[in-house]
Amino acid sequence: MTETTRSTDMSHGLSLLFGLVGVLAAVAMAVTAYLAATQEAADTLQLLSGVALAVAIIAGGLAIAAVHVFE
Repeated sequence: MTETTRSTDMSHGLSLLFGLVGVLAAVAMAVTAYLAATQEAADTLQLLSGVALAVAIIAGGLAIAAVHVFE
C-alpha cells in the first residue's frame, strides 16, 4: 500500500513568503554591491551587501524548512 501526503496551505504560504524575502534580499545585495564598486566610500555599502546576503541565505533555509515542517 502506498500512502499519500498532502501539503498544507501554511507550507505553501510560508515557503512563498520566505522565497520572496530571499529574492528581495538578493536584489538588495546586488544593488549594494554594485554601488559599493562604483563609489569611493564603500565600507557601509559592503556591510549592507553582506547583511543582505545573510538574510537571503537564512530566508532560503527557512523556506525549505517550512515545506518540511508543515508537510
